[in-house]
Amino acid sequence: MVMQEDQIEVIGAKEHNLKNINVVIPKNKLVVFAGVSGSGKSSLVFDTIARESSRQWQDSYPLFVLNKLPHFDRPQVDEIRQLPPSIVIDQKSLGTNVRSAVGTAMDISPLIRLLFSRVGVPSAGGSMAYNSNHPEGMCPVCTGLGTVYKLSEDALFNVNTSLSEGGGILFSQFDRGWQAHLYQNNPLLHAHKLLKDFSEEEWDILLHGSQDPIKIDIRSNNTGRVDQVPYEGVIPRFYRLYLNGDITKLKQSLQDEILSFVIPVPCEHCNGTGLHPNALASKINNYNIVDFMNTPVNDVLPLLESIESPLGQAISIQIKDAIERMIRVGIEYLALSRKTDTLSGGELQRIKIVPHLGASLSNVNYIFDEPTVGLHPHDADKIGQLLLELRDKYNNILVVEHNRHIISLADEIIELGPSAGKQGGQIVFQGTLDDMKRTDSFISQSMNSKIQVNENPLPWNEGFIIEGACANNLKHINVTIPKGVLTAITGVAGSGKSSLMTEAFIPRNPNCIVIDQKQIGTSIRSTPATYVGIMDEIRKIFAKENCA
Repeated sequence: MVMQEDQIEVIGAKEHNLKNINVVIPKNKLVVFAGVSGSGKSSLVFDTIARESSRQWQDSYPLFVLNKLPHFDRPQVDEIRQLPPSIVIDQKSLGTNVRSAVGTAMDISPLIRLLFSRVGVPSAGGSMAYNSNHPEGMCPVCTGLGTVYKLSEDALFNVNTSLSEGGGILFSQFDRGWQAHLYQNNPLLHAHKLLKDFSEEEWDILLHGSQDPIKIDIRSNNTGRVDQVPYEGVIPRFYRLYLNGDITKLKQSLQDEILSFVIPVPCEHCNGTGLHPNALASKINNYNIVDFMNTPVNDVLPLLESIESPLGQAISIQIKDAIERMIRVGIEYLALSRKTDTLSGGELQRIKIVPHLGASLSNVNYIFDEPTVGLHPHDADKIGQLLLELRDKYNNILVVEHNRHIISLADEIIELGPSAGKQGGQIVFQGTLDDMKRTDSFISQSMNSKIQVNENPLPWNEGFIIEGACANNLKHINVTIPKGVLTAITGVAGSGKSSLMTEAFIPRNPNCIVIDQKQIGTSIRSTPATYVGIMDEIRKIFAKENCA
């Protein structure tokens, strides 16, 4: 049988709800997989094509390498012919590490550290001396986090009770056993006196300790033996036992309790940068590495062009290439120090695409999972242009998408359906956009329909008032969000929508229910039934029947 090299042939795909389907996918084209949710798009593209590509690619590795890589089971498909290597750009976040920033996600930060190690004056050392995640470059006080924990004295005490009653010190470790006796048996403190009636001197002794060292008699409940233990104030004891050490080695419940009594504050030693003082003192044209990373990338280019050192110029050329790609995709306003967990969905999608724009790979499957989800139409158009640019490098672009604009750009449209679940899993249409418009499929109806606009919005009287919002790029704005109606917060990607809601609205309204794009669980055992709590009721029913 003669196989055509300009197409991918999927034969007998049966993964999940797919009905033993056959499909031919043209190469070097932008191919959009459309259909209602649950129709089988992801089952075909991700669970069949992408998984089989990854599985076959891994088969070329030696066994000792395979043991360190994720395992891919063979999908339920008879055969896939002419399958190229696949690169998947999905909707997952760039990571949960609190230290992750745009510069690290784009692999620009290592180049900037290398640049400062070669050109910075005075030099702090090698590139790792400018890395807050490395012992050589991190602040010795905050270990690179830029924040330290400060004990909240107000949260630690219940002033309406006494030390002898228990519950005066709310931290459980200091309010029970021999550690509670350390404060109850102190002759300088009145154990039966309400804490709110303590004098200034008594509070000072309780919090910080006495000027003259004293020892407290502590009787063992098991042996009756009396030991003398040096008295230590609550605050220095809390810092010594917990905040000055590594609490991650403690059980989770104790970690949570400790963190409930502390507040994060910027580290004074490094001014919240997380870097060693030597790294902060090293500069290029009066910019240290923190200034460099905090500058919007559009303004970084002139700084790079001003570097005269031949060694520095060789490094700056690589940085400029990456920054110019960021400018091309419309995220020139971002600083490289911007934390990735504060980025909007549109910004994340473009950051994921940018590294591939500089790659010289061709004949590769680029697989996208709804790259325009939640994006403004202006941003969706930019994503579409990026997809076409990748296609023009002789790559195969496979996109699972609902967006009309992306569908209209497709060279080939493959619609699955006709409905979801058991009623889906079939190819109901394949062809061009013009061909689709002549059918009566769900996607065709959607493409031909007009957007309905609410011409009679509900009136409102009260609202959630936000004043002086200034997180990220917000310019100290004041806004009132209506109560009791459906409100849309809209604008282009990076305009401040996510910052307004996550950094300004949610902290002011901690009881609100947040439904975001984050994964609902990380356990491989997690299912929809366990997440929504149905399995608990099913187990009860089975247990009841078994007992009967």
